[in-house]
Order: sequence, then C-alpha cells, then structure tokens
Amino acid sequence: MYDFPLTNSQPDAVPPSEVRFLDLKVEPWEDKTRLKILAFLTPFSKFPNLEFSIMSEDGSLVAQSSIIENIEAKFVFTMHLRNKGKPGPYSLIGIISYEDIGVVDQKTIKFEV
Repeated sequence: MYDFPLTNSQPDAVPPSEVRFLDLKVEPWEDKTRLKILAFLTPFSKFPNLEFSIMSEDGSLVAQSSIIENIEAKFVFTMHLRNKGKPGPYSLIGIISYEDIGVVDQKTIKFEV
C-alpha cells in the first residue's frame, strides 16, 4: 500500500487560504452525455477538498462530483450529465474548500453542449 504524505512539499506551495483555481475548462465528449473537466490549481501546501456542480440554464443540478483531499494541482476527470446531454447552456461551478476554514475559492464558467 502506498503511503501518501499529509502535506505537499512543493517549494511554491501556498497556504490553504491562498489556494485558487488558475483555470477551469469543460470539453464535451462527442456523445454529449459526458464532459471532460480540466482543473488547474495553485500549488498547495495542504490537500484541498473540491466540489464540482453542473447546472442547467433553469438552475437544475444535472451533475455533481466531490473530491476529498485532492493531491494533484493539475487533473482531468469525466462528469456524466443526468439529463442525457440535452442541448443548451450550462454552468460549471468549482469550489475549493478546507474542512477547518471553509470555502477559499469558487469559479463559475458557462459552456454549451
């Protein structure tokens, strides 16, 4: 079993209160039911919790994902739309938080499927 450190030892790592999204992107897959999410964070000294929500134009939640104590500053993952990729505008909301201090950054981007 691999033993993960509890903190990040990068020399340019920032404290939890300064962790931010550097970039957040959405790339729909050809089937329009899956989305590739690309997230880039500032280097961090303590592993953050991440929450990603996709909202339809009418404010309905169509996908959600949580990552607890994320260990990578740059990563890609896939989200699945519950509404089978109904065409239209959507919003991706990304939240960075820590259990002890709460939300430290939030970013919202709009995209089309």
